[in-house]
Amino acid sequence: MNEISDALILATHAQQPHAPLAGYPVALATDGEWLAYRPGSPQFPPQAACLLESLLPEIRQLALHLALRRGLPPGETPSRIAEAADWLAARMLLLEWRQLAVGLDELSLLDEANLRARQFAEAAGWEWTPTLPLLLPAGRTEGMLQGWSAAPASAQGEQAVPASLAFRRTVAARFAALFAR
Repeated sequence: MNEISDALILATHAQQPHAPLAGYPVALATDGEWLAYRPGSPQFPPQAACLLESLLPEIRQLALHLALRRGLPPGETPSRIAEAADWLAARMLLLEWRQLAVGLDELSLLDEANLRARQFAEAAGWEWTPTLPLLLPAGRTEGMLQGWSAAPASAQGEQAVPASLAFRRTVAARFAALFAR
């Protein structure tokens, strides 16, 4: 059995993604990372039941904190401090995703993000349950992440801005709890 080729066969023959574990869908427009490293705004429309990362600044703060725990390289400060794995780990910690829809090419990124999230959670005295992948046949849409968590992030059909502002209290409480020890 070859796990990589089997995963590729499963991913290319998959139907619409669904979460085999019980969970609530939480879509995230990753505009916070986009705006941090690219000029202009992303070219995707915010959907109903979608959170906007730019309205959840704790994700950026935690991503930068995760990056700075590793230390800066000697010399000039790099233009990008937090790596993609830092951003993903911060999202997984604060949104409490149990599953995440990813393309086959993103499995190693998810593994690295799970490792960074576990190390940080353990240092904070939290138990960490790794976020499991849900393979997408064609990969994911750039600028959007779809995950599933144990609790809903917004009311069904709620628009992105009000949903994000309402959910910010939950994210801020989780952020504070991570740094409470």
